[in-house]
Amino acid sequence: MIDNSNNQWAKVKTASGKIGYCFKQYLSFSGGSSTGSLNSAQTAVTTDVLRMRSGPSLHNGILLVLAKGTSMKVIDNSNSQWAKVQAPNGRQGWCSKAYLKFSSHSTTPNRKSSDESQAKGLTATTMDYLNLRTGPGMGYRVIVTLGCGVTASVLDNSKSGWVEVLTSDGRQGWCSRQYLKISGSTPKKPSNGSNTQKPSESSITGALVMADVLRLRSGPGTSYKVLGSLPYNTYLKALDKPQSGWIKVQTSGGKTGYVSTDYVKFVSENSGSSVTLSASSISVPQGKTLWLQSSSSASWTSSNKSVATVSNGYVYAVSPGRAQITASCGSAKAICTVTVTAAEPIRATYASPNIASPGEKVTFTAITDTKRSGVKFVVSTGSAEKTLQASRTVRQTTNGVATDCWTACMSFNSSGVYTYKAYAAQNGSFSSNGAGSDVMVSTQNSETATTSEQRRASDKMIRLIANWEGYMSQVYADSLTSTYVPTIGYGCTLSPNAVFYNNISEKEAWAIMVNKLNNSSYTTELNRMIANNHFLMNQNQADCLISFAYNVGAKYFNCSSEPDFRKIMDNAVVLPSIPSGGFAASVTYDTYLYNNCKSNSSRICSVTSGTKATVIAKSFPTNRTGWYQVRLPNGKTGWINSGYVSFSNSSKMVHDLNYTNAEAFGSELILWNQAGGKFYPGLFYRRLGEANVYNYGDYSAVRYNKYNYIYPASASSLK
Repeated sequence: MIDNSNNQWAKVKTASGKIGYCFKQYLSFSGGSSTGSLNSAQTAVTTDVLRMRSGPSLHNGILLVLAKGTSMKVIDNSNSQWAKVQAPNGRQGWCSKAYLKFSSHSTTPNRKSSDESQAKGLTATTMDYLNLRTGPGMGYRVIVTLGCGVTASVLDNSKSGWVEVLTSDGRQGWCSRQYLKISGSTPKKPSNGSNTQKPSESSITGALVMADVLRLRSGPGTSYKVLGSLPYNTYLKALDKPQSGWIKVQTSGGKTGYVSTDYVKFVSENSGSSVTLSASSISVPQGKTLWLQSSSSASWTSSNKSVATVSNGYVYAVSPGRAQITASCGSAKAICTVTVTAAEPIRATYASPNIASPGEKVTFTAITDTKRSGVKFVVSTGSAEKTLQASRTVRQTTNGVATDCWTACMSFNSSGVYTYKAYAAQNGSFSSNGAGSDVMVSTQNSETATTSEQRRASDKMIRLIANWEGYMSQVYADSLTSTYVPTIGYGCTLSPNAVFYNNISEKEAWAIMVNKLNNSSYTTELNRMIANNHFLMNQNQADCLISFAYNVGAKYFNCSSEPDFRKIMDNAVVLPSIPSGGFAASVTYDTYLYNNCKSNSSRICSVTSGTKATVIAKSFPTNRTGWYQVRLPNGKTGWINSGYVSFSNSSKMVHDLNYTNAEAFGSELILWNQAGGKFYPGLFYRRLGEANVYNYGDYSAVRYNKYNYIYPASASSLK
């Protein structure tokens, strides 16, 4: 090993003396960490509930959630912001150092929390290739080399020669000021500690957290003990006037402490003339949670905590009865009457595999509370019903909530969709109401054969989605969405008035995700697209598109303004023999006319979308690598990627998606890599994985350009 400072490549010397670079994904390191040497800290203890991620960034997938006080072995401590650790169950991943306490004091500094930021509003842009280092000096280790024109948020602008920055992919470090252009302005900190609203101090009744996470401290300063972490939009009761940038507050759970006034919005007794709730009355089964949305920041109270409790709009149904939930904003109030009914006999159910082949064994799973003595599945087989008695397989406890898992098996000989219901017994009697779902049996067991049948996600794809989304047992506000949408399980988003189970096991999260994938627009809109466009689609292609919709939305499948990836799919046709006069066609994408049927061959001219053309020849070494030789109206002749050519009589052709041009589709799909107008490597790699599934049936989710798509400029640093 000669140089290990780059995050993706290592400079090495072979036994024969040759020197060069190797991609780290295919190297196994010995004698130290693959990303730097491990310092003397050998263990780390979580100081709060903490997510373990697959990589050192907030955009990497969540592997598991660690309880406060979990002790773990430190594997790699070289990153300034993240530590690679091994959990007690042996699972390895990355955790933010902001919520870890190390066994020695030689760890690198933690990332500043919201109450310790020093350079709000400033942005740094690199004016040349520039090293991001672990400290403010040339002697510190290089974390990564940033390209020219990269922008980053400024964290510390106080040193004369160095600036501490945070990059868009979550890396934190120091850059030489000489090669940075600093823009923006640092907001002036109000001398009285109030925020920009500046309400009368005597009228302040509460504060709303405006940071992703804000620390609650035991005193008015960053040197005081951290009592807890408050998520975005948490309402806090004000106990005193703001003083010197801090205010004393109380949480809904009764915990008292101090928060920085820089990261809260004050609520006064005169703020807002009204407050409304998303519901005025609603029923909630015992053990479930209701999300009430308020029109204004509010404090919450329950008239009967033995029936229902409330925190930040989340109402937990404790026991049968009735309670009034009140949201207060200054002098304004709104009330929702919550009626708690008996607990549901079945919490969740699903069948596996999600798509079965004829004759394949299908396992039915139901999840109940621990009071149930038995479960049965009643399966409709078309002309009759079959009852399956289930066996209890496992009991799981998640954040104090215990559940039982029950399973039974059968197979189906014919294709179709078969419905079933699960019922649970208590005190010797089965419930009259149950939870239902269904089983889909395909016409065949091939992943690559295209048909016009209805599709849904395979188990292989669901596992990939689960990995990309990450598992969260408790509801949280998704900071990648502009409105901080409440999310739980494997990326399951909630709407106002949603009634759901909180503190769910991985089995239950899987059940929720499977049923949402099958029964929501992600799948129904896909199948409508198949029917509307007479597509012949295979399982790999369906898997890619359902995952895409689960992350981005399903509206693009059938909207009137056709996105480019859909145009590329529409252009996938089984082309008959070309007549002597050629086929009339048009170009559907701004591209080039090439001398040969390769995108790296010499270009003849540029061709804009909408240009008329005549297809005079074709070259299809494989179905997914097709090119058309075309003649343009100006007489020029050359080759265009088949994904960018639409035939005038395409409605009479067979639209077989196995003829989708892989380069065109993959290069287009990976452009969908932004959230809020900002590039995210995690989204880019997800699109890359989805494209590989569509084109090649490759579910390995590699994080490099395995199939030579054309990378966008925003991803140039990832090559």
